[in-house]
Amino acid sequence: MVCSCCANIMPHAAVSLFVTAALTHFAASSTNSKTLRYISYIPTTLLSLLASLLSALSYSPSLRAKFFVSLCAVLSKPGPIDDIRCPLVNGASGNVLEVGPGAGANFRCLVNATDILSYTTVEPNADFTNVLLSEARDQNLNFEITPTWLKGEEMDIAEASIDTVVGTHVLCSVDNPQQVLANIDKALKVGGTYLSMEHVSASSSDRPLLSLSQNLLSPFFQIIANGCTFRDAEAEISAALGDRYEIVVDRYDAPMPLAAFKPHVSIKAKKLKAA
Repeated sequence: MVCSCCANIMPHAAVSLFVTAALTHFAASSTNSKTLRYISYIPTTLLSLLASLLSALSYSPSLRAKFFVSLCAVLSKPGPIDDIRCPLVNGASGNVLEVGPGAGANFRCLVNATDILSYTTVEPNADFTNVLLSEARDQNLNFEITPTWLKGEEMDIAEASIDTVVGTHVLCSVDNPQQVLANIDKALKVGGTYLSMEHVSASSSDRPLLSLSQNLLSPFFQIIANGCTFRDAEAEISAALGDRYEIVVDRYDAPMPLAAFKPHVSIKAKKLKAA
């Protein structure tokens, strides 16, 4: 899903990139060095292409959805993050609900799962259909996938019908985290568990440079990465689930290609009692 403000934010970011490209080219062309002028074509061309892409994506919801499927398919390939993802996700059992499965990266963590009775996914981007179901077939899972194409805010799972909810890298891109978490809470049985892994905002006091980089990147990733932004997922989950859950939090820097996405939390939240 993509936040409603993105169409207003990104044109400004694109303009900034075009201006930066123009200033870079002007500065290089003002010198007497032919080498510097030729070299300047590389960054100015790249900046202009990126600005053009962001402009196109900001005005076309269908293009954004298709672009994100392609991006997610690449980013969801097996990698070092699986060493963190899989020990968390393979604890799923019973009737399982996955919120925001995307390209199905969690499926490879469940190839040997024998305690899963049913597996329902809630994903707003229906362009993931072929990728998601293909991944499920490729992993030869021991259970069937029932996909539903809804936003997390709109899901209406039967109350107290789910044993495990899985959500990895999803709260960063929803419009209303508290509504999504309320729906998760409603769906979970007492004794059920919510398994979450999220990249999170860095502390501006403890890690000021990292926090700054997140602030600079956020407007861009809100468009190219499905509305993705940097939030305090731990605080949001604690606020939504409160003292009715036993919450275990693991904070760490994940092996991500961009430093801004390294701060992570893994959370296991066991439901102790109903609301």
